Amino acid sequence: MIIPLMAAELFGVKVMGRLMGVILTADGVAEATVPMLVGNLRDHTAAYTAGFSVLIGLALFGAGEIACLPKSETK
Repeated sequence: MIIPLMAAELFGVKVMGRLMGVILTADGVAEATVPMLVGNLRDHTAAYTAGFSVLIGLALFGAGEIACLPKSETK
């Protein structure tokens, strides 16, 4: 529920439909492909360390991108 609220606050409700289409599409692709990536890494390395390292890297990248979003102006 937090994603639509953040998107509306940062970008306004006029672009919510288009923005949520992009966000939900990217989320669906990630949810479909990342588990296969982690599974392949587990098969090749016989451990989950590489897969979880990739997930940590993606989470840090996402946190950095969120930190770069424009600040909302208070009224």
